[in-house]
Amino acid sequence: MTLAAVVTAAGYGTRLGSDLPKALVRIAGEPLLVHAVRRMARVADRIAVTAPPTHLTEVAAALEHVETCAALFIVPGGDTRQASVAAGLEALDLGDQDIVLVHDAARAFQPVETMRAAVAAVEAGAAGAIPVVPVVDTLVTAPAADGALGDPVSRTLFRAVQTPQVFRAGPLLEAHAKAAHSDATDDATLVRRRGHRVVAVDGHEHGIKVTHASDLLVAAHIAGVSPDVAEDALR
Repeated sequence: MTLAAVVTAAGYGTRLGSDLPKALVRIAGEPLLVHAVRRMARVADRIAVTAPPTHLTEVAAALEHVETCAALFIVPGGDTRQASVAAGLEALDLGDQDIVLVHDAARAFQPVETMRAAVAAVEAGAAGAIPVVPVVDTLVTAPAADGALGDPVSRTLFRAVQTPQVFRAGPLLEAHAKAAHSDATDDATLVRRRGHRVVAVDGHEHGIKVTHASDLLVAAHIAGVSPDVAEDALR
């Protein structure tokens, strides 16, 4: 059985306000992608990185600084996240019983322990496992057309989803084969639509997604305090 991963890094980071693709923005002196792949390489044997087609050379140059025994593949990303993940899966040449982690480079500081917990849940029999965290904000339904406040919703009923989302390769490949032009925003939704069981594991506050410029400050703080980052720097 192979442990493999797709790391999606094909986004251009428009909301981040950077001239670079998001994955190439530097945190603590290194591109976000390098942090993500270095950490993922402690879990997976093979890693496919989906890169912006316009920046394949830059992504390859960044990954030259990752010292790892994992096999790395750089794949041009698609027009959508789903298309990018599908391209990464194809590059990995997976068997049905292999386990694959689908991860966002923008969540570069998700602890390795969280990744391994999701892998363990799949090894125990689930088709998929995803890290989730409690919602801390008060929630209301969307305002009406006139701006009137929507009804409150109990936040105890909801969880925020993180990555990596981890699956047996067979159900995930099946889901992507049947999901052309799907409106799903994550892989767990695709797999669940095929009737497969996906379970939750505890996520971590360090698994934030870098989306806006303010997130860079949080990520830089995490890079300075995370035991994983300190351990990686000593390798």
